[in-house]
Amino acid sequence: MLFIQYWELNPDFDPTELAEITQTLIKKKLTPGEGETTLHVYFSTSEYWGITITKADSEEVLLQSAQIWRIAKPGMFKVFKISPVVDLVKSIPFLVQLGKKLKE
Repeated sequence: MLFIQYWELNPDFDPTELAEITQTLIKKKLTPGEGETTLHVYFSTSEYWGITITKADSEEVLLQSAQIWRIAKPGMFKVFKISPVVDLVKSIPFLVQLGKKLKE
């Protein structure tokens, strides 16, 4: 399944520390988690927020992924959300079908 992670860094967090934390988690093979593939990571250039798009075998894999960052640096995130996603073009026929059922 595909998942999107939306996160906002705590504005009091020193973003240069992010590289150190990332290196530590990668070195210890804690990120990406087993069964998880990171497809893209995008970071806002000015607002300390970003998104990560991942492919994961299960929700448990994503639970580990989210929590390992929180454990590595408590207070690093102001907001952290994970949700399964679907391609918009593929979802349109499904949504149209739901709308038709509602109107019947």
